Amino acid sequence: MSLLPKRRSRSETRDCAAMNNENNAIPINNGALLWGKVRQSRQLDKTLFIGSMGKRRTSAEMISEAKTFLSGGGGGGVGDVAGSMNNLNFQKHQSQQFQAANVVGGVRMVSTRRPVTPRETGRVLYGKVAMAGRPPSSFSLRYLRNGETPLPRKLPALEVKGNSRKILTRSNDLLGQSSTEKLIDMLKEHAGLKECTDETVNHINSILTELYNRVHKHEDNFKKGFILGGLYGLVECTAPKILLSVARVVLALRVSGSNLTGACKLIFKVARNEQNDHLFHENDILELLIDGLGRASPLDDPEACIYGYGSIRFLTCSTNQERAELTAIKDLNRNWSEQVELPRKPNTAPNLGEYPKVSSEKSKTEYVQKLSKQDALVLRLSRHGAVQLMILHLQMLNEAGAARKLEGPPLHSLYQLSAALRALADVRKIISSLESLDISRPHFDNTSIHLELACPHLIKAAEVTIGEIEVQANIIRTLSVLSEDWDCCHAMEKFAPRIGMLLGPCCTNHNTTNAEKMLSIISRLGYILGNIMTSYDLARIQFFHNDVAMEYLLSVLENYSKEPLTLHNSLGDTVLDVLIKMIRVVANMSVDSEVGLGLGDTRSLGVILLDILKTTQQLKSIKMKHELQELCHATLGALHNLCFYQDQMASTTAATMVQESKGSLRSILPDLATQLSAVLKNSHDEMSQVEAARVLGNLTRNEKARKYFCRAKGLKLVIKILGNPKTKEIHDLQACTIGILVNLLGDIENRMPFIQLKGPQVLFDLLNDALKQREDWFMSTIICQAYWNLFIDSIHLEEMCDDNTIEDLIDLLSEYLDDDKLLHMDEMLNQHQIWEDFTMVSTYLLDHLQSHYQQQSEGINSMEASDMDENDEDDVYIEGI
Repeated sequence: MSLLPKRRSRSETRDCAAMNNENNAIPINNGALLWGKVRQSRQLDKTLFIGSMGKRRTSAEMISEAKTFLSGGGGGGVGDVAGSMNNLNFQKHQSQQFQAANVVGGVRMVSTRRPVTPRETGRVLYGKVAMAGRPPSSFSLRYLRNGETPLPRKLPALEVKGNSRKILTRSNDLLGQSSTEKLIDMLKEHAGLKECTDETVNHINSILTELYNRVHKHEDNFKKGFILGGLYGLVECTAPKILLSVARVVLALRVSGSNLTGACKLIFKVARNEQNDHLFHENDILELLIDGLGRASPLDDPEACIYGYGSIRFLTCSTNQERAELTAIKDLNRNWSEQVELPRKPNTAPNLGEYPKVSSEKSKTEYVQKLSKQDALVLRLSRHGAVQLMILHLQMLNEAGAARKLEGPPLHSLYQLSAALRALADVRKIISSLESLDISRPHFDNTSIHLELACPHLIKAAEVTIGEIEVQANIIRTLSVLSEDWDCCHAMEKFAPRIGMLLGPCCTNHNTTNAEKMLSIISRLGYILGNIMTSYDLARIQFFHNDVAMEYLLSVLENYSKEPLTLHNSLGDTVLDVLIKMIRVVANMSVDSEVGLGLGDTRSLGVILLDILKTTQQLKSIKMKHELQELCHATLGALHNLCFYQDQMASTTAATMVQESKGSLRSILPDLATQLSAVLKNSHDEMSQVEAARVLGNLTRNEKARKYFCRAKGLKLVIKILGNPKTKEIHDLQACTIGILVNLLGDIENRMPFIQLKGPQVLFDLLNDALKQREDWFMSTIICQAYWNLFIDSIHLEEMCDDNTIEDLIDLLSEYLDDDKLLHMDEMLNQHQIWEDFTMVSTYLLDHLQSHYQQQSEGINSMEASDMDENDEDDVYIEGI
């Protein structure tokens, strides 16, 4: 074996004078300062490095020490990375170096699609919801005619014919000069009118507009009954323009009671037809409606609230076709930074990044303009105090519900009120989605409508309506939409345990006839909790320490994990969706270290997750393929976070003294390691392989798990994946698999099998490709970590790797640790932390390799010198004769 002298970088062999000249010519930049820190830390740690050869120090420890030194003792390492994920800003503005660092370790958020939105055939109050005593969606308004002023009895057909000529001879100027009594008399002449011509509609509307202006300005002080008597003769007219004008005058009179209810019904009747939406943009009818509802009580005037809020709901919601076209945008979840990886339902959304396909008869511009008009309505309502009024009505209903059970019309008014709030939130969510996708659109006003103020009252309303499944489900649907808004989610932070308590009736009714109906409630409660847990440590900790809420969560998971995954209800909610949403709650809770440690020893949780993972691998269904993949990914995401803390639990003295809880994650580590090996080997989709590798990257930090993974031929599988040329195209899979290898090579018994599988050569090929082809500093760092764990305890490196590979490795590292590389630092300052980690680990590795060869070279030279001395003593000299 040939011995290599200690290699120096090319910069060390250069002329000193030349180097000084270059240093004077080149200004000091951030890259040079950074490199100076790295070289300084090398000198500081050189003695420690040589002195610690007997004790193996992992590359992670070296990086942590270096970061501590560079930051002036401020700490760093994996713990800080994991802890920073709890910060909301970290979710929105992840830096490049942390994204890379989290590929193979740490904890991460799990996200999901928005729950399925029930589709209704048209604008109806309740749709398929069956509620006892609910008011009708269609009705007659004849009974609203004022009895104090009898209306003339004339045949409607004759009246239309007889007045048509008279209408054509009048002008708006004459109407302005007419007295109010005359205007009312003119309206009475049209009493009972149904069908009419456009000219008739325009003339009657002119009369009503003039009457509205007078009432609004309080020019005449007539009795309300006198004016109402002339108006209610027109309530059977089929022209929406006339009905809306009648409602305006009625509301301008500031009526209450049955008259207010009648006005709300008129508005509802017009709003039911989508073709009439433009009429609401032409006047102040919405402001008048809010003023009218402000004079109503949901307890005393429930029908006015039912039809009033029903109208608001219709006017601010999209059509069926528009909802289908925008499903992709509405389904986006604000917590999902990896949305592109998650398969979506083919019937609900196109691929991410594609604009929804719009039908040929409606251009994108027209559709966006429609959204602009809806947004304008929402802003008009909010500026006039609609949200504050809804909150006031919610408070009134909640107070009444706390004293006695809500039923009948007040309960129905709560249903419509919550649905109207959801419609307002939906429009704002769509607008926000359009802005995030940068779709060409008119200007949208970004004024906040403060929906977050309603969140605590909606949670209380959901508690008050326990037992009323349809109403409670509607309220929870509204909370589900609101939880996607940052401000609303923050408002729900303190209420996470109370939201979890709502799962209690779902557990009670699991085996009853209401089980299918409860699917809608459970999936949305899980979605709400998952959104809250994504951002707030306080919510995670409070929920975890609430024994009742945790018991309900585990019960739901356990119950529905035993149900057929094909079970669904008529609204489209499935058992699959329930499991996905609930597992996401567990995953996002476990981001907090205290909660993650506790969940690792929670009874039954480990077994439940393992069983679900097995089911996703065993069940084959083409129709459910995407849903099964999503469930698999959510389960792996939860296991990824929980496994992160298993190494900490195993290392604590207290944990070893306490008996493992039955069915906990700690108790199933051997089975979990084996199952994950099977998932990594048998999965046909790339995403599942990546997720399984991520879990194993955390799990193999545990010594017990490493042993069982290797027994399942995990090491051979890892080498096979890394040696596959296709793996180079899948960056995350390659990185995660190398991370597993780093952990496995920490055990001496795994190194010889690794060498027999030609692992060192595979690693060198990967390192060479990462440095020369891609300049991937992160990938290069973890490959050097793997080499470090392979070589650190070995006295004879030649037994670990052939000479050529070691020589090539030293040459490669020497080349990329050359000071000349600093010239490119300005181009990669955004990656300086990753590059710094690479230089730290690779420098230690290179020094170790060079010192090993230097020691061997000195040993052989001393042996040769000793042999020469011994030979000198034995030499025989022939004396001259």
